[in-house]
Amino acid sequence: MIKNVTIRDVARHAGVSAAAVSYVLNGKNKVSAATKNKIMRSIEELNYLPDFTAISLSKKQSKLIGLLKIHNQKSLEPVFHSNLYYNEYISGVEHAARNFGYDILLGGISEADECRQWVKKRNLDGLIVMNATGCIADELAGILDIPCVFVDTYGEENSTSLTLNIDDEEGGYLASHYLISLGHQHIAMAVTSAIGSPIEEQRIKGYKRALEESGMVFTDDLIFESGDNRPESSFKIGTGLLKTSIPVTAVFAASDTLCFGIMKIFSSAGRAIPRDLSIIGFDDLNISQYFSPSLTTIRQDIMAKGEKTSEMIFSAISGNPPASAKQVLPVELIIRESVVQVT
Repeated sequence: MIKNVTIRDVARHAGVSAAAVSYVLNGKNKVSAATKNKIMRSIEELNYLPDFTAISLSKKQSKLIGLLKIHNQKSLEPVFHSNLYYNEYISGVEHAARNFGYDILLGGISEADECRQWVKKRNLDGLIVMNATGCIADELAGILDIPCVFVDTYGEENSTSLTLNIDDEEGGYLASHYLISLGHQHIAMAVTSAIGSPIEEQRIKGYKRALEESGMVFTDDLIFESGDNRPESSFKIGTGLLKTSIPVTAVFAASDTLCFGIMKIFSSAGRAIPRDLSIIGFDDLNISQYFSPSLTTIRQDIMAKGEKTSEMIFSAISGNPPASAKQVLPVELIIRESVVQVT
């Protein structure tokens, strides 16, 4: 059995006291440069791994930030499983966190008190909360005493919490306006849920604004819901579009993930994209450029969004929160092959 190297082993090897080793590990300038170099050489030669739990207790800092996804209490789905968006976003958060010397801890909650207990148990230094509604966001902000950043959250306008969103409404408008400019008159919208999803409600708002601006009438019959973000659930939308009596020539999907099933169902029915249906997604996932045809979509820089979130939380942890508590990142239309002009 291999014996774990202790701080005392490092001290004996370097010919110094255990206290001197502790000073170096905790970043305290209480030893000479020569002594510090000896200790660092011993740490390397002995392959010593510091006990970060002990260090966090002594410094009252865990070097951990939590990344929480708010989920439906009744849902049995794995928290980050159903949407490829999270792969890219979490990669951005982790990349920046690593550069700050922090690790991230993932979790899912449905109640504010559950979050409070989790934060306390893990001794977290900061918290990133995704997809919180205004109610739970306000509740969390009121009971947590560590820096928090709320991402993709819409709530009370006067809240002082740090928030990071993208311009969801503008994205909905850009997608819909582009389809209208190409002569499409019957444009459907695909969402997971038209009510209860603040992000999708914003994107629907942009869709409605583009219709109204062009003198087109909005109808609920053109909103198709999947129920959740699983790619297979979007088959339901594809089937609905094939069966509708409305002569739909284009669809704006509130996420790239929803496009998967729609395109597959149309292909299985012998219908061609974009000849028989133009389609625009939202997010610009890395995989979207490799669709066949490649997907026209509204791009949010997901990786950069994750990195920006980390920068905001670490600024707050260091006592220098961003000048603006509410930050909104821009979106842009990426034109590829899945949309054509009406002839």
